[in-house]
Amino acid sequence: MSVVLRPAAACGLLALALALTACGSATTGAGAPEGPAPAVPAAAPPGGYAAQEALESARVVGEYRTYAERQIYDAIAKTAKFVDAIKKGDVKRAKALYGPSRLGWESVEPVVEAFPEIDVRVDSREADLGQGEEWTGWHRLEKALWRAPETLAREAAYGDALLVDLSRLRAMLPKAEITVASMATGAKELLDEVAVGKVTGEEEAFSHTDLWDFKGNVDGAHEVYRLLRPMVVRRDARLTATLDTEFADMRALLARHARGEGFVAYTDLSKEQVKELSDGLNALAEPLARLAAVISG
Repeated sequence: MSVVLRPAAACGLLALALALTACGSATTGAGAPEGPAPAVPAAAPPGGYAAQEALESARVVGEYRTYAERQIYDAIAKTAKFVDAIKKGDVKRAKALYGPSRLGWESVEPVVEAFPEIDVRVDSREADLGQGEEWTGWHRLEKALWRAPETLAREAAYGDALLVDLSRLRAMLPKAEITVASMATGAKELLDEVAVGKVTGEEEAFSHTDLWDFKGNVDGAHEVYRLLRPMVVRRDARLTATLDTEFADMRALLARHARGEGFVAYTDLSKEQVKELSDGLNALAEPLARLAAVISG
C-alpha cells in the first residue's frame, strides 16, 4: 500500500528539516569555538621583568658582600691565634694554624684585590718583591716558621702588622664595588689562580700547605655560583647541570687528600695526583668561564 503525503504534511516536514539544519549550523559553523580557549598570558611582575632582575641582583650582591665580610672576620680570628702561637714560640701549633688562617682570605681574593696596598702587604711572596721593598705578611712568617724557627721572636712584629692590615681590610670592604658580573668574573679568576699558579706548588713554597689554598679558592668560586645559580638556571639549564657536577667532583677530589682537620703536604702528592687535580680544575674552569656571559646576557 502506498503512502501519499498531503501538501500540509509535506510542508511541515520541510520546515522541521530546515530548523534542524539551522541548529547544526549554529554549533558547527564559522562562528563556533574550535578547541580549547587560548591561555591568558601570565601577568608581568610589578615593575616588569627588568625590575625583578634588578632586585634579585641587588639581593645576590648583598648576600655575597656579607659572605666576603664573614670570610675576612674568620681570617682575622684564625690569624690572631696563629700570631699568638708565634709569640709564644709554639712552632708546632703555629704551623698547624698557618694554613687555616689563610682560608678566608683565599676564598674572596677577587674582592680583596680591589685594595692592592693591602694585598701586597698581606700576601706577597718573596719572589714578588721589587728592589728595596719590605717583605711583610703571611709568607714572611711562613718562611720563618719552616726555614728559621729560631727567628720567630724577631718576626712576631710582622704578625701584629698582618693583623692590623687585615683589620684595615675589614673596614674597607663595605666600599668594594661588587656586581653580579664581577662576581662571576671573580669566580673564574679564583679557579685560574689555582690552575695556573698554585697547582705548581709555588704559592706555599716553604710550608707546602697549598691544598688549603686550593680549598679556599674552590669554596669561594662555589659560593659565587651558589648565589648566582637561580639566575643561571633560567638562562642556561645545561650549564647549571654541568657546573653542579664539576663542582661536586672537584670538592670530592680535594676531600680525598684531607688528613685530620687539614690536608696532606702538597709535596706528598704523586705526579699523577697533581695531574688529577690539574685536570679537575681545568674541567671546572671551562664551564665556569661561561658564567659571566650568561649572567650578563
